[in-house]
Amino acid sequence: MSQSQVPVFRPVPVTRPARVWFAVLSVVVVVTVIGLLVSLLRTPTIRYEIDSRALTITSVLGSERQMKTIDLARIAEAKSEWLRGGALRFGTEKPGYCVGFFAYPRVGEVWQITDCSERGVVVTSSAETTPVAVTPADPDGFLKALREGRPSVFAPPGRRGAAWWVNLFVVTGVGVLALAALAVVLFVAPARLRYTVAGGALEVGTLLRRRVVPLAGARARPHRPLGGHRLAGLPLPGYRVGSWMLDNMATSVFASAADEGVMIEGEGRMFVNPRDREGFLAALAAEGVTVVTDTALRRR
Repeated sequence: MSQSQVPVFRPVPVTRPARVWFAVLSVVVVVTVIGLLVSLLRTPTIRYEIDSRALTITSVLGSERQMKTIDLARIAEAKSEWLRGGALRFGTEKPGYCVGFFAYPRVGEVWQITDCSERGVVVTSSAETTPVAVTPADPDGFLKALREGRPSVFAPPGRRGAAWWVNLFVVTGVGVLALAALAVVLFVAPARLRYTVAGGALEVGTLLRRRVVPLAGARARPHRPLGGHRLAGLPLPGYRVGSWMLDNMATSVFASAADEGVMIEGEGRMFVNPRDREGFLAALAAEGVTVVTDTALRRR
């Protein structure tokens, strides 16, 4: 028999549930990813304002707002520091936005409003229980204005750190992979399910592999299984592949749905649901399978 004459049968199509599930799950994935991206892409506003009396530190990120005012007269020390290896104790830590209490190996515990960069300024005040850390883009200019009490406004460098880019890449990549996985399990997997009858065997194509079942001595009949439960496998819309308890017996299932199809009994039990059931049974009969066609489906 030539390759073009080998009988190949497709299962009963079950497309609508797959499309509905894909639409619903896609919306969930897209909304989740957009929410994470919006959170990452929101630019915090951090401002260090100096006047003749006080240093005012403010930050705004969405609805979150923080503010601290330090009297210049109560500042005991202000110096440049490297803010490396910090650990969040309480507050918010996002790429480009580190606000709250942090602990550093070199500096100890501080309260900070920074862009998470490493080069900063630590201000010690008699009015504060812990030093205060800031990250102005011009630390030297900030310290000079602080000493002189010169009205000035400073801000962090505003550069996106490596962690921000990594998080952005991960969130975007996870969203794309999730959508691709949904498309695979809901469309590609059902499309690869098929039955080939030739050479005394039934070859079943699935998503990842092909299974060859010898037909010698087998019996086949139209069948509507009794309700059962899954033992192992994938119960996807339009793709039920694995081991089920059908009719209170363990059964290998390779079908788009386990409601009506063909039961093949030989070395074990196998349930399939070809769209052209009569043609499929005729192909099995041509390979020597005993086909029972004069009985009704067991349950209608």
